[in-house]
Amino acid sequence: MLKHIYISTSIILLTLSAQSQTIRGMVADQNHAPLIGATVMELGTRNGIVTGTNGGFTLKLSSRDSRLIVSYSGFLADTINADLSQKMHIMLKENTAELDEVVVQASSTFMDDLESKHVEVITEAELTKAACCNLSESFETNASVDVSFTDAVSGAKTIRMLGLDGRYVQINRENIPNVRGLSGRYGLSYVPGTWVQSIDVGKGAGTVVNGYESMTGQINVELKKPENSEKIYLNGYANSFGRFELNANHARNIDDQWSTALLLHSNYFNNEIDQNNDGFMDLPKSRQFNVMNRYKYRGEKMVSQIGFTVMRDEKAGGQLGFDFGDDFSTSSQYGFENQTTRAEVFGKVGLLFPHKPYKGWGFIYSASYLDIDGGFGRDNYKGTEKTLYGNIIFQNIIGNSFHQYKTGVSILYDDFDEVYADSAFSRQEVVPGIYYEYTYSPRDKFTLLLGARTDFHNLYGTYFTPRLHTRYQFSKNTTLRAAIGRGYRTPNVIVENSNILVSSRQVIIEENPKPEVSWNIGGSLVTAINVRDKKLNLIVDYFYTTFENQLIYDVDANSSQLSVYNLRGDSYAHSFQLEGNYQFSERLSTKAAYKFYDVRATINERVREVPFNSRDRFFLNTSYSTRFDKWETDATLQWFGSKRLPNTLDKPVEFQRGSSSPDFFLLNAQVSRGFRWGNIYLGSENLLGYTQSNPIIDAENPFGNNFDASIVWAPIAGRMVYAGFRYKIRR
Repeated sequence: MLKHIYISTSIILLTLSAQSQTIRGMVADQNHAPLIGATVMELGTRNGIVTGTNGGFTLKLSSRDSRLIVSYSGFLADTINADLSQKMHIMLKENTAELDEVVVQASSTFMDDLESKHVEVITEAELTKAACCNLSESFETNASVDVSFTDAVSGAKTIRMLGLDGRYVQINRENIPNVRGLSGRYGLSYVPGTWVQSIDVGKGAGTVVNGYESMTGQINVELKKPENSEKIYLNGYANSFGRFELNANHARNIDDQWSTALLLHSNYFNNEIDQNNDGFMDLPKSRQFNVMNRYKYRGEKMVSQIGFTVMRDEKAGGQLGFDFGDDFSTSSQYGFENQTTRAEVFGKVGLLFPHKPYKGWGFIYSASYLDIDGGFGRDNYKGTEKTLYGNIIFQNIIGNSFHQYKTGVSILYDDFDEVYADSAFSRQEVVPGIYYEYTYSPRDKFTLLLGARTDFHNLYGTYFTPRLHTRYQFSKNTTLRAAIGRGYRTPNVIVENSNILVSSRQVIIEENPKPEVSWNIGGSLVTAINVRDKKLNLIVDYFYTTFENQLIYDVDANSSQLSVYNLRGDSYAHSFQLEGNYQFSERLSTKAAYKFYDVRATINERVREVPFNSRDRFFLNTSYSTRFDKWETDATLQWFGSKRLPNTLDKPVEFQRGSSSPDFFLLNAQVSRGFRWGNIYLGSENLLGYTQSNPIIDAENPFGNNFDASIVWAPIAGRMVYAGFRYKIRR
């Protein structure tokens, strides 16, 4: 009996000892802003972790007397004693010393080990590996998000995630809905790359706190903050096509509690590029001016911020000679024009409880106005969107920190007015909602996130959105995540088919569109194995999306029409991805991924593959840097498998296209040279020069019945070379 008591007591003591050697904390800068992706290492061991999206970390130590090495790119590394008695708050100082001072670099992309959802964080260090002129170009070195042009005239880019169109991804800016509604097609280009601090890419349904619109994923863009951005940041960019960009950021502290930032962006492109000699510009002329001014207040019991942004974007494309200001409706040339103005005021208010850090109130708000004036060929398009968004959040614990919850109420108001050709569309959506999200985290190895929200749509009734995320850490290097969730969205027929508008197809809306409703289920396994004393990190994920209702855009039934109707059968998507990354040495790393998509829908009374989607894709990225990062090189190779193309068999033989595209490779590369003040860089996109031949059907007769510039499956423009500089003055 005593023996059993002794053994049980020993087990309990060992368990308590293991728990007592687990340290928790947060890494921040001197303004208390969290540092995402900082490295926390136990001195003298290989035991370490990277901080998550809130700068937090949890690390099991081999000894209660351990010391920690904390480091972050651009900051001085610090060695401190581990404090197991409380949650540590570690502040790092910015590194203002010479370039040749050794600073331990954090990973430029990582997954938050403590996050129950499958979220990959892309840091600013990763974004500088490519030109990243705007958000649409910020995923070139990322395997999870696919980016492509929508047509051969407008220059619009779209993303795909889990094999489905980007309209099913909720894209937020600092947890405020951003790229949606009428900005869904061009909105990615309205977020300058130099404004971005980090990007969170989440697969599967997101948190209910941010709404019901996340169906296949959630992308949250964190912009540069007033309290920790550079005092001066200048960026200049030019490419071989004749595009120029200038970016300027300025941040400063007004006093001990207030800070401000001014972010400016402008771009200009006025060349006519026609490399395939079809008489159409391969890229539209464009010019944009974008400004944001934001302020942040941090007190002992309250934090608050407010920001203002105004953007003007103009595009003019089509046949050679068409220019800004030309009247497309009377011009003898086929013209495309888009003039967009967007203004927004946004902010956050947080009430803190210093002695209860787990408790707090938050209020997120935004009011925006969007105006689009343009046209395609002879058809005009005008659209306005007024949006109001508010979200009140309360978070607390139940008994102890094992049980946490968030609850709140939200309101979303959208007022749409659209005119296309001789048709007008308008609607007002008012959607109040309530939600509750519970987190159970009894230990570091397990997390359960269970949430539900109910929204009351004035047009479509009640939405009920349940979501569940769970995480289990089998070992230090192996974590399993699983999730299931429901999502809703209201389709915007004209904007979502802007590629079809650059064709002779007639848009036929057969019935009133209903809300799109989907379920997403899936998970991921993250593990690491030792290969020659270095870790080979592996991520395998699978997600399945099925639609209760989906708005079908049928381009197969008739090549002269786009038929729009609600789903009349099955629609689903299988997504599988295997990704590995390996650090060959301190300076050489590579990551590779294989992706498989099976995306099908009931189109023209038959379940078939969705057009323009590669079933198989391969991704390879390699990075190399010299000592102290004086020289850095990066190259990304992508292989795209064959894509199903829309049916054109009812066209005359000379205007018919094949049923599928060939496979092809794309290669991007960049080299940069670092200095104390910043860096200069030189790179190339589409280095192999691969382009789609004859992308426009009947380009010689753009006002005829067979004209179609929407069947695009590969780049239109060839090799492009660019150069630029980044100049920084730190505080």
